[in-house]
Amino acid sequence: MLVWIRKFNLKKAGIVNVSAGLVNILVHVFVILKILPFQWVNGGRTETLEAACQISLNSIIASVVGILITLVASGIISIRLNRFWGIALTVVLVVLLPLSFIGVLQQFFGTLFEKCVMSFVAAVGFCSAVRIAFEKRW
Repeated sequence: MLVWIRKFNLKKAGIVNVSAGLVNILVHVFVILKILPFQWVNGGRTETLEAACQISLNSIIASVVGILITLVASGIISIRLNRFWGIALTVVLVVLLPLSFIGVLQQFFGTLFEKCVMSFVAAVGFCSAVRIAFEKRW
């Protein structure tokens, strides 16, 4: 199975994952700017715009960190990693995969916007994250 996963281009998987992260950031920026109703995100559970803005800000920060990790892990930004850091990066990416999968599942229990739009974005991001996580770095 790993041989099949590794047939996909690593840099293209990185670009797809970064694109999914940028769409996520864009949606949360639209919530903060009141372009999208705050009831459309976070499963529709937030009571006020202020609470939704705080959650959106945290999501933006997490997405930026994820994008930076993706850029390094997929080789778009070339950083030479020794054996220890290569193994550490692989472990972090593999450990985060179940959390990413849970994020995909959560979209299907959310609002109609999350079911129709964000579930697709999360699923595409997960598929590309699987490719990036199983790259041999040492």
